[in-house]
Amino acid sequence: MRKNEHRAPWECIFAKEDTSKCEPGRKPKSDQEYFEILCLCILQAGLNWGTVRNNWLKIKKGFYGFDVNRLSKTTVSDLIKRPGVYNNKNKVNAIVANAYEFQKIKRDFGTFMNFLISLKKLKDREAVRQLARQFKHVGKYTGEYYLHCVGYW
Repeated sequence: MRKNEHRAPWECIFAKEDTSKCEPGRKPKSDQEYFEILCLCILQAGLNWGTVRNNWLKIKKGFYGFDVNRLSKTTVSDLIKRPGVYNNKNKVNAIVANAYEFQKIKRDFGTFMNFLISLKKLKDREAVRQLARQFKHVGKYTGEYYLHCVGYW
C-alpha cells in the first residue's frame, strides 16, 4: 500500500478538500467492491462520514451486502423498510436503479473495470460526465470522488 493510499473512502482526505496529499484509493479486486464503493459514495453525500463509518456494517446488511443481483430485483418500498437502510427514497431508488445499470455495464463490457478502462480515452471531466449519465444520484463531485476512491486517477 502506498504511503497515503486509503482502503475505505472515509479514510480519504480528498473528501476534506485536501487533494495535495491524498493518493488514489486502492483498486477494488471485484465488481462487487466497485459497486459497494459506488453505493457508499452515493449514501454518504450530505451525511457526516462518522455517521456512515460507525453504521457501515448495519447499512451494508440492510442493503443485502450491496449484492448487485439481489438489489436489482428488489423494490424501493421493500428495501426502505429494512433495518440499516436510510429513509431517503431518492438514494435508495438510485441504488436499486444503479444495480440494474451496473449489471447492464457488466454484460456490455465483461467487467466493471473494463468499463472504467474504456473511460480512460476520455478527458477526466468527460469521464465524470459519463458516470453521471450512467448512474443516478452521481453528479460532478460524487463522480470525481468515486473515481479517486477506486484508484482511477
